[in-house]
Formats: sequence, C-alpha cells, structure tokens
Amino acid sequence: MALYRYTALDQTNASREGVLEGADQDDVAKRLIQQGLRPLAIQPQLAGRSKALPFLVRLQQDKLTRADLAFFTEQLALLLNSGLSLDAALRALRQHSHKPAFRQFTGELEKKLKEGKSFSQALAEYPAFSPMYLNIVRAGEEGGALPAMLGKIAEYQATFQELKQFIISSSIYPVFLLVVGLAAVLVLLTVILPRFEVLFADLGHELPLNVRIMMDTAKAVSGHPIFTALLLFGPPVAVGWYLKTPAGRAWFDRTALRVPLLASFIQALETTRIFRTIEVLVKNGVHFATALKIASGVATNQEYRRLMGRATEALKEGRQISHRLKGEGLLPDLAADLLAIGEESGRVGEVCGQIADHYEKELRLRVKRLIAVIEPLFILLIALVAGYVVISMLSVILSINDIAG
Repeated sequence: MALYRYTALDQTNASREGVLEGADQDDVAKRLIQQGLRPLAIQPQLAGRSKALPFLVRLQQDKLTRADLAFFTEQLALLLNSGLSLDAALRALRQHSHKPAFRQFTGELEKKLKEGKSFSQALAEYPAFSPMYLNIVRAGEEGGALPAMLGKIAEYQATFQELKQFIISSSIYPVFLLVVGLAAVLVLLTVILPRFEVLFADLGHELPLNVRIMMDTAKAVSGHPIFTALLLFGPPVAVGWYLKTPAGRAWFDRTALRVPLLASFIQALETTRIFRTIEVLVKNGVHFATALKIASGVATNQEYRRLMGRATEALKEGRQISHRLKGEGLLPDLAADLLAIGEESGRVGEVCGQIADHYEKELRLRVKRLIAVIEPLFILLIALVAGYVVISMLSVILSINDIAG
C-alpha cells in the first residue's frame, strides 16, 4: 500500500484535494468514486519533498517530455472512465497541472475540439504522437471506446518503458566500472608516475623500455591536459556525430547486423517492437495492412524498416507476408512461421502478442548474459592495466641497487 495525493470533484462540482492510501491509482480511483467523488488527478505522494525541487523542475517547464505524454494518456483515460466528457477532462488536466507547457498543450487541444476537429485530428498536429497512437485513438473514436483505447496505449507505453529501463539499469554497473577504471589509469599516469620520475632521474642507468614508455606517456598526459582530453573524448564525439547523419546511420544499421552478438540483440529487440505494435493495433480494430505500415516506422534499424515496407507491399498484392519476412533473414524463422499460422487462422493479433512475449523474454535473457560477461571482463582489464603499471614500478625500485651499481 502507498499514499496517493488526489484532486477530485464532489457532487456540487467543488474541487477537493487530499491524500488516500491504496494499492495503486486504480484502487484509489475506485475508493473516491465510492465516496461520491469524481477523480481528476491521482499521483504518488512523495516523501521528504525538498523545496529545491521546484527550481530544478522549472528547467523542464518549457517543453513536453515523454513522461508528460505518458501521464497525459493515463490520466485522460482515468478521467474519461470516471464519467467526464473529453473537453471537461482536458480542462481538468489543464487546471490541475503546474507545468506551463502542459497547460498550453491541453488548452490547445480543448480549443481544437471546440473548432469541430476530432480528437485524433487534433493530436495529429503534434509530431510527438506516433502514427500508432493516432490510429488507436481514431479506432476508439469510431467504435465509441476511446477510454478503453487510451488505456491500451498507456499499457503499451508502460511495456516499452519498462523494457527500456531494464536495459538502462542493467548497463549502469558496467559503465561505472569502465569510468572508474579509466579514472584509476589517469591517476596513475598523472599523479603517481611523475613522482617516480624524480627518483629514477638520478640513477644514471637506462630504464627498461616499458618503464620509459610509461614515463613518457605520463609526462605527455600531465603536460598537455587539453590535448589528452581531445584525444580521449574527441573520437567518441566524432563517431556519435557521424552516426546521427543519414549516411552514418545507414552504415551503422548495415554493419551492426554483421556482428554476430550485436545482430542477435538487435533481432530480438526489433522483433519485440514490431510484433508488439502489430498486436496492439490489430486487437484494437486497425487493419492489418495499416498495422504493418505503422510497425515499419516503429523499427529503429533501417533494414527492418525496409523489410516491413516490402511486407506491406506483398500484403497489398494478396500474398502472405510470412514468406516475405522469412526470406530476408532479418526476423527469426520461428516468428515468420507463427505469423503464417496466425494469418491462416485469422488470429494475427493474438499470435503477434505471443511472438512479442517470447522474444521480449529472450531479449531480457540476452541482456543478462551479456552483462554477466562484460562485468568480469572490465574488472579483469582494469586489474591487468593497473597491475602492470604497479609491477613495472616495483620491479625497477627493487633493482635500484643493481641499476645504480
């Protein structure tokens, strides 16, 4: 059980605020409705809120984030399910938001609805809303089930956000190890080794080659910090800039599929994204051909986008797309075979969901295995570099008498 701060309307349409304990937001909403209140906004109660937080939050007040759009979808579905009309729900979101960009956004949507536009038409004017989002909203409007469709979108967003957070959280520790290792090597080169140089200068004997190389490297790093920083960070920044260009992105998408370990990771990720999108769209009344076209935009790798484009053309020509997908070698054969079964049985949405579930589990397993291999490799690499430097210095120190004599 957790505490949730709510804003609701009573029977006289007066606004009421408070804190209520519940298992989740839906549980709190049900309790408020049982009390004769109509919930407008329900958010987790943050313990120990600092007065400095508003200043930090203001740094993001001038733009809408993905978190804002996810909150918009979830809260709008909640308000519509509680009985409010669409324009009243938008007005409630605008009145109870403390973010100027969010208030402006909901106010513009409300204005467009008053001008006679449909909700999907109003959302289509904002690039932040994907074709998948717009098609599901349009299907909800046509079928009179907009609150349920918004709930489906919220679930879809939550699924991919959870997968993204899983990958990011799994990568934090290896990245931390790499940063700490680089910092340790820099400290050895810039702080420790220069002190030994003074000791070795009076020996009057030529030092071993590996020690001289380390000394010269330490002198160069400590004497030219700007050049060293450019040497360390320049290539990654240049590569990152190149990959953002169309030519760089196309090169990376082609090359990544030729690296065995990376290709299998990309295959599992793209398969999950594509078939999860098709599942959500088809189950919510979107035509299969439209779902395929939208799924091609969901793929992040251009090769997979082209594949889904060719599959869409095959479907328009009356052919089964499963054979087209299987012949390219990008998607797993199992996924194509299962899709063929779904096409023949008329259960495309359900089968695509099963495919997405299977490869999402496989993706999580691949990430865990990859992290399990990377962590000890990083530790071993750091230990080898640092140990080599220390042992080289100690070997010289221990043989000072022989070198001097």
